[in-house]
Amino acid sequence: MGVVGRVCVCIGLGGALVLSVFAIGSPASAQSALLDALSTRVTLAHPDAIPDEVPVERVIRSGDTVATDATGRAVVTYPDGSTALLEEKSSLTIEFVQTSAGDYVVRMQQTLGRVWYAVTRAVAMGSRYEVRSAGMASVIRAGSDSYVTVSPSGETTVVTISGNVDTSAGGADVSVPAGSSTTVSSPGATPLPVHTEPALARPATSNSSPNTPVPATPTPTPTNRPAPSPTSAFVPPAATLPPLPVTSATPKPKTPTPTIPLSTPKPTAAPVPVPTPLKDRFGPRKDAPGQPLPKTVAPL
Repeated sequence: MGVVGRVCVCIGLGGALVLSVFAIGSPASAQSALLDALSTRVTLAHPDAIPDEVPVERVIRSGDTVATDATGRAVVTYPDGSTALLEEKSSLTIEFVQTSAGDYVVRMQQTLGRVWYAVTRAVAMGSRYEVRSAGMASVIRAGSDSYVTVSPSGETTVVTISGNVDTSAGGADVSVPAGSSTTVSSPGATPLPVHTEPALARPATSNSSPNTPVPATPTPTPTNRPAPSPTSAFVPPAATLPPLPVTSATPKPKTPTPTIPLSTPKPTAAPVPVPTPLKDRFGPRKDAPGQPLPKTVAPL
């Protein structure tokens, strides 16, 4: 084999190795989901690791366990849009299993509490979602909504809201249609007959607590009150005015109101002073009016 042949063999082996790495790595990267803590306290535990508190969001992988305390709530969102909503005091372990067709089966081991499951219709033909407890195994079909409740004693109840859920326990298989439920009293027992079950309201998937009512926004009521005038803008309302004094029944005499004449009299002209006659420094003049005439002497 020449040098060229050896180079071609090396290139072929290297390419096959790279493809094998991608083939192994791609499924591993797909085996993950998003954990969103809706309210504290939510913990996430990896296999053989101490639980760690999740404040907001975290990527979870196969084998991780999500748990909530008396006030915690969390939602797990899978790549296809399916969700698992954990209420208070719940525990759920997620496991991804690859099938022969290349699809994935998501197995969830629920050990305590109530968990709401919503599986979208976008699930592949070879994929499915399984929920297991100590006494029951359930397969949630595509496009189905349901919730599973596991008590501390191990009693498991499955309630289907929409779609269909197939359950098996104690060697018996039961299909639970929408609007009905079944219960397994203890591990190893067979499921009770399916009966109608009034479904609960699904909790909100926001960061607010589902048990806290949201106050309604008051609607303003239109009124026909006129706009306040400059004189009445500062008048206190009638409810705050002091009470009026109580008066006797005898009316008081009214004070006559003086009348004002319509026309104003014109002012009278002042009299013109009469000039006083001047006096002569040397007495009255002889020719002044009223003076006696001088006597004439008769001629001799």
